[in-house]
Amino acid sequence: MINNLYNIGLTSLQNAQVSIDNASNNIANADTTGYQKTTAIYETSDSITLYGLSVGTGASVVAIQTAFDQFVEAQYLDAFADLERQTAAYGYLYQLDSLFNQTDSGLSTTLDDFLLAWNDLATDPDSLSAREAQLGETQTLIYGLNSTAEQLESTVDSINAEISDEVDAANQLIEDIAQANVAIVANPDDLQAISDRDQMIRDLDALIGVDTIYKSNGEVTILTDEGYTMVDGAQTHSLVYSDQQATTSLLRDSDYDGSVQFSGTSSEELLIEFVSTGTDGTAQFKVSTDGGTTWLEDEDGDTMLYTAGDEDSPVEIEGVEIWFEDGTTDHTAGDRYTIIPKSGLYWESSDGSLKNITPMTDDSGQDVSGRTSGGSLAGLFTARDDTVIPTLDDLDDLAEALIWEVNSAHSQGAGLEAHTGVTGSYSVDDSSAMLSNSGLNYADEIQAGDLQLITYNDDDTVSTSSIISIDPATDSLDDVVTAINTAFVGELTASVNSDGQLVLASASDMTFEIAGDSSNLLAALGTNTFFAGTDASSISLDSYVSTDTSHINTGVVGDDGLVSSGSNSIATMMAELSSTTTTVGGLETSLTSALATIVSEVGSAVSSTELKQTYAQTSAEYLYNQQASANEVNVDEELIELTKQQQQYQAAAEIISITQTMMDTILDMV
Repeated sequence: MINNLYNIGLTSLQNAQVSIDNASNNIANADTTGYQKTTAIYETSDSITLYGLSVGTGASVVAIQTAFDQFVEAQYLDAFADLERQTAAYGYLYQLDSLFNQTDSGLSTTLDDFLLAWNDLATDPDSLSAREAQLGETQTLIYGLNSTAEQLESTVDSINAEISDEVDAANQLIEDIAQANVAIVANPDDLQAISDRDQMIRDLDALIGVDTIYKSNGEVTILTDEGYTMVDGAQTHSLVYSDQQATTSLLRDSDYDGSVQFSGTSSEELLIEFVSTGTDGTAQFKVSTDGGTTWLEDEDGDTMLYTAGDEDSPVEIEGVEIWFEDGTTDHTAGDRYTIIPKSGLYWESSDGSLKNITPMTDDSGQDVSGRTSGGSLAGLFTARDDTVIPTLDDLDDLAEALIWEVNSAHSQGAGLEAHTGVTGSYSVDDSSAMLSNSGLNYADEIQAGDLQLITYNDDDTVSTSSIISIDPATDSLDDVVTAINTAFVGELTASVNSDGQLVLASASDMTFEIAGDSSNLLAALGTNTFFAGTDASSISLDSYVSTDTSHINTGVVGDDGLVSSGSNSIATMMAELSSTTTTVGGLETSLTSALATIVSEVGSAVSSTELKQTYAQTSAEYLYNQQASANEVNVDEELIELTKQQQQYQAAAEIISITQTMMDTILDMV
């Protein structure tokens, strides 16, 4: 009996020591990220029979356990991954909104000021000060477009760099979790290793969004939300951040032996599916930008069909040229190709092949199945591909339309002085090629029409007036040069310089003017134009205008071949561009409305993401607190536990002391 008392006291003493150590460790790790509170688990020892009575033998600490709830954790991981996605996207979209939503110095203001300056110039077209003022507003607009495009491009670069870093971080976590699995299987009671692994899972979830499967041997299997295994025991599958590429998926009975090729970049991923059987040049295909959920349609709502061509007859879709080469057999209806003209995210299978898991949304903004949709990586990709790059594309479309509308009018006008020599700012790839296929950025704008040129003597009287007929389908730039030289022998010389630019030069004692150009050729060549460049990043003021404001064209050549003082028809036309309907990015709108749409769409994307972030934060915080209530260290509770265990320790010591006294008494009796 005395021996049992001694054992109970000793065991209680040991239990108290373990519990005190456990509580102390909890307090020490109260601020350690991911630490899971541990609890000493007691179990009653077996009873013994003494003098016919069942007597207890105390209790022992049989385990140290955490209160980790795997079900709550799974819910938290889903909510946390969504929060990280929205947070990553919102950070960049907020910057974008700040860039466009500037009241006094934003693009909307500078575009309005640019057009108003033309209105002022129309009021007094001969005023040099009005011309200088107009030049200043133009430079401000150009700076605004250039700098905005530069910041958008910089944002894309920043996102790409962050994606690359996060993929590297995710792969390191994948390897570390697999190593932790091995260690935990070898030592299932290593609670710190388990706690550390659970925190690594949270860190990985923040990057890509994960699902977990806990096994009885202590291992955990980690999958993406879409079911791709990243960790299975000690086995791992890495993520790959790769440049643009194309993949082929032919039907089993297809024997097409060619390959798909492409050039250009886009934020869109293009899925091609053939709808008819035939060779290159005859077989047709349809295109989807959301993984096959919907297909591109024409204005009537019918699915658009494209004919497969070779490198000389490519199809351009979303800014990407697509063609097929080396094909000697037929395409089969149902054959598919995927063009990925951007860097993307891939899952690496056991055989080294890559599965495209780049985040993608459909036209309604919903995530496409089979693609990564959680974590900051999804947020970065969707911010880049759904907002930042499309905004840059829209800005380029606006700048391209602005350049064309201004240049097409300016190229047919006249300034305060006639010309002695003009060099185009745009170059042809081949001066002997038809104008429609000459490589000019605005080649599609050239149409069959007439170009009228007039030369003047040194006393400003008309010398020769001639009309040159132009057809872009049959005429080359060399043909136009020959026609001009034939019409103005000795008075006006046309040539193509080594850069592929048209050069017009009058004789030393003569000048010339552009009296009209219904073909749009001069605007496409950048001859007698106001702007140079083709998009927001390259737009600039034509050097011919910037060095001499007298060459800002405000009027036109009259029926008598002369430019009357005060002629303002071109300046008036420019001022009216604020409301003139034009084509911007394939849509009929005005320049100011197109810019307002860009600003509005950016603001809408920011507001939507902010709302989603707020909702995700509320959900994640609720689940975090639910898990933390049982799993995180509460220092006050641990102090109470320490006090209780201290009292238990003292009581156990007292049991031993009393037992010792009883033993001494018995020994004295002997």
